[in-house]
Amino acid sequence: MSLTFTMPSVDEITTRYGPLRTVLADSGPVDIQPQHDDVYSLEILGGKTLRESAINGETGPVLIIRLVEYVDPVTRAELYGVEKWSVVGFRTVDHWVRLVSETEYERLVRAEFADPTLPMGRERFTGGLATFYDATDVL
Repeated sequence: MSLTFTMPSVDEITTRYGPLRTVLADSGPVDIQPQHDDVYSLEILGGKTLRESAINGETGPVLIIRLVEYVDPVTRAELYGVEKWSVVGFRTVDHWVRLVSETEYERLVRAEFADPTLPMGRERFTGGLATFYDATDVL
């Protein structure tokens, strides 16, 4: 006998706890004031990494999806951010409820596998997420 737990979707979770806030992005709207970009970047980069998935190239990472715990530099509240950084762009969202950010992290990791934003060789797809990412904690 085995148990299978299903994660609620991002839509289901945000209906209950409110939407994710877009903190940083290379394009498109964000929900913080532009003059706060640098302090948010520093806090998120210095935050505690809780989960991470990465794809490495010849000279280093080409894609990182990371769940991070950090302190909002304006409100001083503890938040959970999900950042997706790649050689083609970046976007960071956050929420005060960890489950909302965990769900978004899982969604981003699976979405990148389903529809890659970077060109990938066929060998990356032979074993699912385990071979697609060089490091991941999503099963």
